[in-house]
Amino acid sequence: MISTVMLWVTSFTGGTLVLTANLPMGVIANGSPTEFTASLAKSQNLFLSIAKQYKSDWQKTLLSINSFKSEVINRGLASNQNTSTPPPSTTLEAKETQFCASVPENIPAQPHLQNVTNFRQMTFTQVSVPKLDLSPPTVVRSLQGFFNVINNPVEPNGSYDYSPVLIVKRNSYNYEVWVNNSFFARVPDQITANALQKRLQQLVKSQAVQPTELKPGLVDGIPSLMIGNQLIFAIDKKLSNELSRSGDILAMEWTNNLRIALHAKPLTLVQGQMEMYGLQSSKRKLTGIASWYGGYFHGRLTANGERYDQDDLTVAHRSLPFNTFLKVTNLENKKSVIVRVNDRGPYISPRSLDLSRTAARCLGSEHTGLVTYQAVILQQNAPQMTLKPSQPKTEDMAHSKGELLVSNF
Repeated sequence: MISTVMLWVTSFTGGTLVLTANLPMGVIANGSPTEFTASLAKSQNLFLSIAKQYKSDWQKTLLSINSFKSEVINRGLASNQNTSTPPPSTTLEAKETQFCASVPENIPAQPHLQNVTNFRQMTFTQVSVPKLDLSPPTVVRSLQGFFNVINNPVEPNGSYDYSPVLIVKRNSYNYEVWVNNSFFARVPDQITANALQKRLQQLVKSQAVQPTELKPGLVDGIPSLMIGNQLIFAIDKKLSNELSRSGDILAMEWTNNLRIALHAKPLTLVQGQMEMYGLQSSKRKLTGIASWYGGYFHGRLTANGERYDQDDLTVAHRSLPFNTFLKVTNLENKKSVIVRVNDRGPYISPRSLDLSRTAARCLGSEHTGLVTYQAVILQQNAPQMTLKPSQPKTEDMAHSKGELLVSNF
């Protein structure tokens, strides 16, 4: 009996110890309600303190992860700054040959960026990568569309044309003609664009065409595009006025654009002028100071009876015969241009040449005003080209030998 009682007491004591071992310390052996409530409040405060500590640690961990991501991204951008290439653009931009273009008088200085990493790096708080559809059909369609746009200039409506000579309409007064996906010319109306397209299609399809024979010329005094002794297209005064450009310069620019489209080396400005006017150098040279005159005299009569056009390549001299051609070189920058004497002047010493505005642009002296020059007097060594052969009488035979009959291409 006694042993049974002792066994029961021992079991009760062990069970109590096991139960209290799993309770919070503030609950064990505190019998009064007040002390029990205080113990619970103390335990709650301890629990909240631990939770706040965990929250602070977790926030620090997240901040470290974001900082690590930002550092990795910034390092990637810095390492790829010299090797990254911009995405291909499908916008058609005309890259055209242009002689004697207007240059702003004051060009704002641009900051020179030697190293992009000198700037403050960007901080990224969130990076999202769009999901790409890389299925084979999608990739094939994308590549087909990309190469169609690159290889075939199109009108803004999105229609495709695979002709070697294309017309791109920018607006009602701006039509571009492209040859073999290379810019050729800009014209102000659809009729002129269609005429150019028709003539150039014949040229491109011809098996006998040699691109190196492309040259500018004067046919009946009109600036023209030539292939050998055949006329491709003439730029009359009306067209050059609508484009506000010298017809002579337009003929040389369009010739070069066509040579580039047909994979031939372009001509320099002086080479084009020598071909156009049929000139050769002589041993007679001039030196001195050249000025230029422009807007105030534009449209007025010159000494030889012409209307002065500041966009033509002309010059005034006190005594040289009218229609004398001079190759004028700016001794400061070595730029050259060929001009034709059609006026008298200048009458302010020590100036000896008065250039047109466009001629001054070609020499780079539009803004400086005065420039030291050297000029070579040129001589004509080729007959005048014409589409309208004269029927000479016996006394006009000498004059007729100075004409070269050309034909339409």
